[in-house]
Amino acid sequence: MKSVYIRELRRYTKLELSNLFPEINFNQLTVFMRKLRAYGILKSVKRDSGSLDLSELVTLNESLVDDIDDNNSSYYIFDYVGVIYIDGYLLCCYPKYLFAYDYIEDKPKCRQLLKQVLKVLHRYNTSSQSLQLYSMDNQSSFVSRLSMIVALLDDYFQNGLYLNTQNIHELNGDGEINWNRTINFTHPLWQEGDPYYFNFWTRRNTIDDKSFIQRIHECLLTICSRELEEISLLDLLDLNGVYLTELSLNDLGTRDYLLCRITNELNLEFNSRKQYVLKLMAALLQDSSSSFGEDNIDLFGTTSFNLVWETVCAEVFDNKLTTPLSDLPLLSTVKIPPNMLGVKPRILKDLIERPKWTSIDDSVAFSNTLKPDLISVERNENVCSFVILDAKYYTMRIENNNVAGQPGVADVTKQYLYQLAYKDFIELNGIQEVKNCFLMPTEKDEVVSVGNVQMEMLGKLGLEKIQVRELPAARMFECYLQRRKLPISILNL
Repeated sequence: MKSVYIRELRRYTKLELSNLFPEINFNQLTVFMRKLRAYGILKSVKRDSGSLDLSELVTLNESLVDDIDDNNSSYYIFDYVGVIYIDGYLLCCYPKYLFAYDYIEDKPKCRQLLKQVLKVLHRYNTSSQSLQLYSMDNQSSFVSRLSMIVALLDDYFQNGLYLNTQNIHELNGDGEINWNRTINFTHPLWQEGDPYYFNFWTRRNTIDDKSFIQRIHECLLTICSRELEEISLLDLLDLNGVYLTELSLNDLGTRDYLLCRITNELNLEFNSRKQYVLKLMAALLQDSSSSFGEDNIDLFGTTSFNLVWETVCAEVFDNKLTTPLSDLPLLSTVKIPPNMLGVKPRILKDLIERPKWTSIDDSVAFSNTLKPDLISVERNENVCSFVILDAKYYTMRIENNNVAGQPGVADVTKQYLYQLAYKDFIELNGIQEVKNCFLMPTEKDEVVSVGNVQMEMLGKLGLEKIQVRELPAARMFECYLQRRKLPISILNL
């Protein structure tokens, strides 16, 4: 298995890609690249767009090329973070802010950082998405086999094997006395108006360790572990193999028969964890690519790592957007601006005014409004701070009076508007300090103060300029995985 390391959004020429995949001839490389394009992983950009910023592909629609160019007049970029198995290759796509590993001079270090990123992706997917794994009419949406395998193994490490329990009622057994059954089915001895029972019905739970569903679970865990081992992914995903049986699925029955047994179990089982495992097993059985063959493609990662970065920042800095207003650490009882009293706001998000649309016949409708990434409210003795943070997945550079890779004008103006939206609330509640800041990832080990951005016409409204900080991504990810918080003070705003 050959592993190829690729940096997200780095510009590659077709010649550079052919050097990365030497076993694929130049003509076959076009077919290979088209497979990646079909999944939205690979994008082609006109070579004359070299001066454009590739941090936000949304702004490059005019520069994107519709097909693979054989004239070497295009750049090719991987808009993806994670791992991709394709045609016998394992593509390890690491985040764009890791500039130091562009040529993989320190491959073990890059691999270690990618392992951490994959753990973050797994936790993000687990907490933010519900996999549409299985439906009775076989109309389930696509979920990669790699994602399902990781989910199955992760559930096993947390909860163990699928177990069926049975309630057994016995006369004078060793279990807990079932008084309802005892009173209804035994005759007491009455003495002075009081009943005395000499025989009791008892109840105990037993585990059926010969359950057919459990044997399917053991087989799938073993098969999935071997599949990951074959493509060298157990170590990269930081998983231990689970080898529980020598049986194959064919030893248990046909795929249709196994699916039928799982469906029957689903109809009888109402425990949410067991339903999840049953649906996972059914989805893996339904998957036609039962192993990672030479012509298959499978994915574990995302084309939207910016959303992952936003989630990490929001959790690590203890986002207060959805905290009840009464629980905010203010100097006194919370006060609501008069123009918001009719709205009855419960949380900080509710305080942002919504656009009001009025038709010619005076009918009124409200639409969606501004949505900050995260807000922190902190109290230090008699000083209360209101900090508006926005996670930006950019790699910004300021050199020779030029800036590149920066957030756009829309991002800057929105950040100002977030403060303006809370201006009345801030003044009414005696909040003394207001700070605005963009948060960007870096491969460095410390928080870096990049500078600030401001627009004088908005500054005249009494709004704070926007600070820019680069955060050590590895430390942020470590806190996210360990569910630890960081104080806002480390930003030195």
